[in-house]
Amino acid sequence: MSQYIEKYLCGKAALDYWGVPAIRGKIEPPDRVFTEEYVIFTDKPLYRPQRAVLHTCSIPGADQYVKGKVCTLPLVFLQVAQDYSIHELIFLGLQCCSYREGHRQRCTVEELRACAEKLRGHRGRRKALRAIRYLENNSRSPMESILYMFLRLPNALGGCGFKEIVLNEKIVLKGGDKTYYADLYVPSCKLDIEYDSEEHHSNSAAISRDRERTAHLESEGYRVVSVGYSQLIDLKAFRNLARQLSRLIGKRIHIRARKFFESFVALRDLLLRKGHHIRSRFRKIHRDEVPWHTGVPTMYKIYLAAWNRLIRHPNQPLVLTRAP
Repeated sequence: MSQYIEKYLCGKAALDYWGVPAIRGKIEPPDRVFTEEYVIFTDKPLYRPQRAVLHTCSIPGADQYVKGKVCTLPLVFLQVAQDYSIHELIFLGLQCCSYREGHRQRCTVEELRACAEKLRGHRGRRKALRAIRYLENNSRSPMESILYMFLRLPNALGGCGFKEIVLNEKIVLKGGDKTYYADLYVPSCKLDIEYDSEEHHSNSAAISRDRERTAHLESEGYRVVSVGYSQLIDLKAFRNLARQLSRLIGKRIHIRARKFFESFVALRDLLLRKGHHIRSRFRKIHRDEVPWHTGVPTMYKIYLAAWNRLIRHPNQPLVLTRAP
């Protein structure tokens, strides 16, 4: 008598089941319908019926990451890691660990890391561990996640490299009578970076609350910087914002990575809701597509030389070499 084997919903369809926000329109087309995929925890060969996408997994301990008939987000993050670029995967991880008031947090960075470290041999493990290095808990909106990526990621991934930034830090003022949450916070210099969305910060009542909040924080030595969508979309405005934050934080932005150019453009793709457009490695990045930070003029010349070598020898990697 054959024994019945349970199957569990996995992959991108499981992201829908757990309600991970802002996946469509950022890293997937808005109208994308995910194919239902299932995983069976066995090492035995199986009959695979038509129109049913079945996967098998024999990694010890993987069957612990299920709830009901669905794989949990730590395992799903590994399953989809190979389907996304590193920037898309970081954004996905931030959204998996996001928090909305009144809702229970879906998972934490610690849970993602523990699963990835435990399931050795999983096909997406290496890439997932790389993305997890840059994740934080408690993002409260997709734009907070993207702003965090612009400021927190290293230069090689297109960011400013401000490593101290954390998301939605709790700030309790003296006396305990006022408590605020900083969208992005730098503890070393008591810097609160607030993302002001047009949706929630455009009416007079919201503006009045923001001014009162800023006054309370500044009276106790905190510094508050407000960031709007226009400062991210306009390269000159973003460069000025990055310089302002660089002075406040005390960290100089000096680009030394050739990968900064492709990576910054990938971040812009997320911002402009084009993350599902796969960029060819043969697409040249022009100087007017990146902020002209310190070090960019020198590195851009090196990038152009490497790009021209790639065009002549397409099977070779895009290698950075400095002139002697």
